[in-house]
Amino acid sequence: MRKRSTILLLLMLASTLLSGCWDRTEINDVAFILISAIDLEKDGKLRYTVMVPLPGQMGGATGGGGGGGSGGGKSYYIDSEVGNTYRECHMKLQGRMSRRMFLAHRRTILVGEEMARKGIRDLFDTVPRSPESRMTTYLVVTQGKAYDMLQSTPKFEHFPSEAIRELIKSKSVMDINFKDFGIALSLRGADPVAVYMDVKNSEKGIEPSKEVSLKGYAQFRKDKMVGTLEDDAALGLGILNGQKMISHSIALQAGDGQFMSARIFEASTTIDTLLVDQQLQFKIGVKIKATLMEDSTHYDLSQTEKSLNVEADISKRIKHALQELIDASIKNKADSGQFGSAVWRTYPAAWKSQFENDWPQGLKDAKFDIQVQSSLVDTGLIYDNVTRERLTNE
Repeated sequence: MRKRSTILLLLMLASTLLSGCWDRTEINDVAFILISAIDLEKDGKLRYTVMVPLPGQMGGATGGGGGGGSGGGKSYYIDSEVGNTYRECHMKLQGRMSRRMFLAHRRTILVGEEMARKGIRDLFDTVPRSPESRMTTYLVVTQGKAYDMLQSTPKFEHFPSEAIRELIKSKSVMDINFKDFGIALSLRGADPVAVYMDVKNSEKGIEPSKEVSLKGYAQFRKDKMVGTLEDDAALGLGILNGQKMISHSIALQAGDGQFMSARIFEASTTIDTLLVDQQLQFKIGVKIKATLMEDSTHYDLSQTEKSLNVEADISKRIKHALQELIDASIKNKADSGQFGSAVWRTYPAAWKSQFENDWPQGLKDAKFDIQVQSSLVDTGLIYDNVTRERLTNE
């Protein structure tokens, strides 16, 4: 009996060490931040904007809600505040919210172009310092004000934040997050880039909408935006970085008013760095695999000669895209292609003594040899326009 009493006493004492759920937080007491937007005001202060979902307005399969909703109002809430620091703005917003703002579900941070040109180094203090923030959060620069993008009304998603995230995740753009940007920012001989977006009005639709649109990439020199990479320059950056382009289509001009479209589904790139008589040389080798999507030239691609012509046109377009990237890097004095890092890794002594202090000025004097090898591996279900014989007879 005494032994049993001792055991019961020990169990009772041990139970006092159990913490239980004293620090629990009910889900109804939390406001999940989906996306943040940061802008620069005219007086130099920061404008911090957040988007929070409203579960009661989201609706189900038969309800309204979604994409701004119908009948029940929007399925999200947007609020904004001005302050001297990010945390000050955050606390001002918290002061008028009945739920605690929670950042762990935030997947994207938007930065207005004016703010990006001033510099975003402070972001890399406030974001990593919070245990709720994730370094895998996407970083996006917007044309104009970032909070304007939160006012977009995409039709395919419940929230503008989700439309932005899905576009970044697509295989036609490099999905650059805070970690990627921070690594490039601290890497020798390299400058970071970020996805660049804007808002476009839909055309010819029954109900007009403001859709999120990819424009390319924002070029940075250190932590300050200095330019943009769009169209072919953006394509060149993706190819140079070995981007997986599952759905990237390019238009090729094959004659006067004649075009064809090809889809690049695989690209591999090598960069060989040479230092000859104190002059830098970069040999860029690219291998492309593509499929034909459309052809208004009425080529008979069963003929080897015609297929080789198409492959030559693809190679020419890719070479032009890479040259556009190089020209933009020289013009804006930003090494977006990270050529300086290749020099540092290959010739560390020469980099330190000859190039480091004034890089990327050295790009202007460097020689670039671009070789592109393209393979047209698929022409679709047909080799030629199915009406070609009729067209010929007529």
